Amino acid sequence: MSTLPTSIKTEEENAKIVGLLKEKGLSVTLPRKLILALLIKEHGPFSAEDIFKKLPKNACDQATIYRCLNQFIETQLVTSAYLEKDMAHFEFNDPHHHHHHIICKICKKIDSFHDCILDKIESTLVKKGYKDIQHRLEFFGVCGSCQKS
Repeated sequence: MSTLPTSIKTEEENAKIVGLLKEKGLSVTLPRKLILALLIKEHGPFSAEDIFKKLPKNACDQATIYRCLNQFIETQLVTSAYLEKDMAHFEFNDPHHHHHHIICKICKKIDSFHDCILDKIESTLVKKGYKDIQHRLEFFGVCGSCQKS
């Protein structure tokens, strides 16, 4: 049995990550495995700095994280969104997990929610002949904790 990185707990999880990387034509490297494992488990969205802090110490440098994230975006393993001014956030592009975000304008906390009223609109667009339709929707507000402050 191969030795797994500490953040990848099972051979099954490792096989899934390796399979996803190979499917997208990416070399299987430890930093790629660790970053993808983190994004699959915790989903995000996370800034590159958040990812760096969450990875095992000395797993890789920040430049490697940015390179991996760019490759993941190019291969559609990961999506990015600018949820704060000038700061990209990244999350695993899971085709079976559709959700949206609300971001607190004060503390920048990001919550996910799964209600989507846009399915009807997408259905109308499909009827018009469009394919591979995607959408993204973010809300901005003040969270309950910040309202109490």
